[in-house]
Amino acid sequence: MMHKDGVAALRESMRLYGQCCRSISLTWGLSLAHLPSWASTTEEIHRRGLWTMSAQRDFLIHVWSQARRQLRANIAVLTVPSPWSVGPPTSDRWSHRQYPAMLRSLHLPHGTPRPTDPWDDLEAGARTSLARAVDAYNFLEDSELSELAHRHAHNVAALVGGLFGCNIEYSDDTYWDVCRLTLMHSRWGMSAGFTSTRNCSLCVQDIDTCQHLLDTQYDVTVRHDAHGTCNACGRLSCPHTDGETISAFPRPVMSELHIHEVSLVSRPRDPLARFSKVEMSQDALLQGLGEDPSGRDICCYRCLHPCSGFD
Repeated sequence: MMHKDGVAALRESMRLYGQCCRSISLTWGLSLAHLPSWASTTEEIHRRGLWTMSAQRDFLIHVWSQARRQLRANIAVLTVPSPWSVGPPTSDRWSHRQYPAMLRSLHLPHGTPRPTDPWDDLEAGARTSLARAVDAYNFLEDSELSELAHRHAHNVAALVGGLFGCNIEYSDDTYWDVCRLTLMHSRWGMSAGFTSTRNCSLCVQDIDTCQHLLDTQYDVTVRHDAHGTCNACGRLSCPHTDGETISAFPRPVMSELHIHEVSLVSRPRDPLARFSKVEMSQDALLQGLGEDPSGRDICCYRCLHPCSGFD
């Protein structure tokens, strides 16, 4: 079952990654030959003998900044002008750059889809692809697909970090490591000893006595709960839309949990029971930055660097 979930997550991540790349190339006109990748930059770093972190960082920022600037320029040029424009297309007042601001000021009828920012759409797809790529590796860690999932996660993370950028999170007077790729390389998780009741995801009755069979698919109307979990697949990030009907297998949903103990392990029984953020020490930040950041935003480029192995 874990292998099946891992393959599904890997396929979904690859699909989203492919959609992002096709959109960048076919819709926004940036040739994939001019789009860096983790594999190509890693090879170039080794070819140039860039062994220090600062030398690698400067090289990576340079090549990715070029791609990011060109993609942003292409999107700006190719954005469709407003159908309500008055005057010649070259008018400064009614140029396509005023289009998003104009539409935000309009009172659109209820239910009318609002325009979206192409850059935001690309970023959302890429970050979702990264989340599913990390899920896939956690499921496939001990399988023959582990290296494929590992390299794919690096490629997606480089696209996310290179084009859209990442910051180290700052909250509660503390800096937190929330990099999905970095945390994936720390092979630690939580294993809990607990008792609970198991209810059916389809009827919310005791799964051992309800009428649904675990090896049979049933039609399910999709809905996401307050936390964003899908009732059909049980995931937080999924392609399903509320209200649509899909076929799904029933699955156990835990409730009335009573925790007895929690252990730190390298292979948790639930492959997704991994850390979502880790506190960063002040000494490490001072050493890496050369000064106290004092709550300022810190850009993170770790996902662009060559892989340093697993912990």
